Amino acid sequence: MTQYVSPVARPSAYPTELERQLTLSDGRTVSVRPVVPADSAQLVLEMEGADPDTIYQRFFRHPVHLDPATLDRMTRLDYRDRLALAVFADDGAGVAIARYETSEPGVAEVAVVVQPEWRRAGIATTLLRMLEEAAIERGITRFTAVYLPANQPIISRLTHLGFTIGDIEGGLGIASKELVAPG
Repeated sequence: MTQYVSPVARPSAYPTELERQLTLSDGRTVSVRPVVPADSAQLVLEMEGADPDTIYQRFFRHPVHLDPATLDRMTRLDYRDRLALAVFADDGAGVAIARYETSEPGVAEVAVVVQPEWRRAGIATTLLRMLEEAAIERGITRFTAVYLPANQPIISRLTHLGFTIGDIEGGLGIASKELVAPG
């Protein structure tokens, strides 16, 4: 049975409704919850131990150093305009993280990273759908995503999720999706 990875402290506005236990398409189980400030040490460890290609595909450079201000920004969220979801294996190891951050009113950039050994099990799709639902509830009407044009798996995933693949600008691909409440 999956052990839920509970945060040490839940900040005000912490959205408990986004805590989930998932059974992946390959039968493995994971826990999902919003990121909290206490996750900063684990985030540093996961970044230091991450596959260099994974880091490059997400940040467009390697290595990435998380200075204290950046780390604080990545983990101290308002859960409205800036929201991140972390995925943990049964042993507490970080598996994936997905986030959105508003770039202008109603528009948020979305990103997801999944550890290589956990890919192709539905994590990225589930996280992006969870973020989409949360964004709609918070008044966000459009997602954008920036990616490396050679990253075919993310292009395929974005297309599958209804994103429109746009132009290449400055060597980066831009995709977007209008968010519509179900119903």
